[in-house]
Amino acid sequence: MTEGRIARAEGVIWREIEDEIVVLKEDGLSVHVLNKTAARIWEMCSGDFGLDEIAANLCERYDVSSEKASADVRNVTAKMVEIGLLKHAD
Repeated sequence: MTEGRIARAEGVIWREIEDEIVVLKEDGLSVHVLNKTAARIWEMCSGDFGLDEIAANLCERYDVSSEKASADVRNVTAKMVEIGLLKHAD
């Protein structure tokens, strides 16, 4: 995965429900429920932030090391790119 900016893919609908985010593909064939950490990552995937910036935000928001935050961001975003929820903005 590149270090560039990451954005939400076209054709996804999402809604925040309490501490989780529910993401649907417009075709209605898949529904994904994101936990608190994945939801925060999702919120920052606007195309304005890179993976390192998102990881730094997780460090500020939660009591987590930069290595753990970086690994989590890379794993979560890679999976979301793979299933078509996110795309590289660069």
